[in-house]
Amino acid sequence: MKKLTFLSLLLTLVTWSVSASNYPTPSDIVKAYFTHLDNGDFAELEKLLAEDLLASAPFLPQPAPKQAWLGVGKGFKAAFPNMKHEVLAIVETGFTVAVRGVFKGKNDGSMMGNPPTGNRVSVPFNTMLELDKSWKIKAVYVQFDQKAFEMQLLAGLPNPMVQTELNIRAMLEAADRGDAEKFFTYWSAGKTENYFAGAQTSDDDMKKRIVAFKAAFPDIKRNLEEVIVSGNTVTVRGWVTGTNKGQFMGQAPTNNSIKVSWLGLYHLDVNGKVEKGWVEFDTAALQNQVKNGIVTSGK
Repeated sequence: MKKLTFLSLLLTLVTWSVSASNYPTPSDIVKAYFTHLDNGDFAELEKLLAEDLLASAPFLPQPAPKQAWLGVGKGFKAAFPNMKHEVLAIVETGFTVAVRGVFKGKNDGSMMGNPPTGNRVSVPFNTMLELDKSWKIKAVYVQFDQKAFEMQLLAGLPNPMVQTELNIRAMLEAADRGDAEKFFTYWSAGKTENYFAGAQTSDDDMKKRIVAFKAAFPDIKRNLEEVIVSGNTVTVRGWVTGTNKGQFMGQAPTNNSIKVSWLGLYHLDVNGKVEKGWVEFDTAALQNQVKNGIVTSGK
């Protein structure tokens, strides 16, 4: 037992000595970490990371393991090809190293599926890294002002929430014109889910429905009373109005006007395109108004 303990200790000391020959101190390992990251040398970066690494950052919902963290690094390098972690101060205590610095870069590449903005960012950061006894980085804790980062990244561009609302309004205006092809330019290509009045429908059927409603109600208008953008979800509330001047559901036009409340819910993908949509309204009220006209209260 003592012999095994001695051999284990000897192997550990050998590992430390080999690591120490390449990087004399934990601080040197951390400096190499940032150098390889900024240079996009992920093969060398991976060698510095322990297999059980866990990394935390403001944009991560939970700590990321080794391969996921390498993926984050590759994503940032693609988005900021000239990125640089400028180290301003570094403090070492035992196997823990604290770093204060500034992240700098120009967004010349796609980031999380979004097109490059061409903007430069310069954001202070604090990072604490812990090493294990093999001189491998086993933990990374990153803190920075994510809001400041996003403001610099998107400076001069339309507010994403405003742009999302404009896109939804333009999509519904295309439906008012009966332009089904334009309507679907705001949707994800080939991977959408549509629900109309409680029933799932295909893109082709949805296009036919848009054209059919325009033919039946040439002056159809989706009047929007409220558009709420929350993250990647948009809720729309309003009224559909129009006059039945064309054939509707196999019936001759009645020249009656309609005003039917409707509710739309749209789920967007990472590119801001609609990938799921639900539209609900009172079909019984619609059919009754087409047949009898709008019934005013008290009459």
